[in-house]
Amino acid sequence: MSQTGRRCTAAPIRVLLIDDHAVVREGYRHLLSSSAAIHVVDEAGSGAGGYRRFLKGGIDVVVIDLSLPGVGGLEVLRRMRRREPSLRALVVSMHEEPVIVERALASGATGYLSKRSNPSALVDAVHRIARGETVVDSTLTAASRVMPAPRERLHQLSTREFEIFRQLAEGRSVSQIARELSLSGKTVANYNTAIRGKLGAGNAADLARIAIASGVVHLSAA
Repeated sequence: MSQTGRRCTAAPIRVLLIDDHAVVREGYRHLLSSSAAIHVVDEAGSGAGGYRRFLKGGIDVVVIDLSLPGVGGLEVLRRMRRREPSLRALVVSMHEEPVIVERALASGATGYLSKRSNPSALVDAVHRIARGETVVDSTLTAASRVMPAPRERLHQLSTREFEIFRQLAEGRSVSQIARELSLSGKTVANYNTAIRGKLGAGNAADLARIAIASGVVHLSAA
């Protein structure tokens, strides 16, 4: 049986938590444990660790953040869906920009909640996703209708290109990205060139400006 496919209806929903903050994972565990129909089987503090645990099987729903040390959440989702096409994953993130929500769903997520959502929404979303539904926070879908459309050029990027774009815009070097994504430096450099061409960016500063304007990354407070 697939890791995220049909399960016995009498069995609890087996959840894997992936978030780099231990206090957040503990809060999720406490909330989800309030439902007898949900069992948190394991947790991880990094994308790589979460993916390794996912490969062991026995998971019905993955609850994952996007901002993770090392391999980011979008890349983890992409790898999980490639391994398990019937992936059921809920993103819970501080990122509320429509372009990020769209990318998460395109990468393999079947649900997306803001970390500002009502706590009860987490339990409800896990139940619905386990039933095969797609769940997106209503405040995020409303925002996508009233906010200007993300820069059209970003939609030209593949999922892998978008993840590398995000990391480049956050200031990571080609060698750092290569290590985190298990790629060669030459491959990442080629992606960098292709990304700049698609976005019309002449240098790293241009990439950062596009990312900030699109809400992909945020300026840190001084």
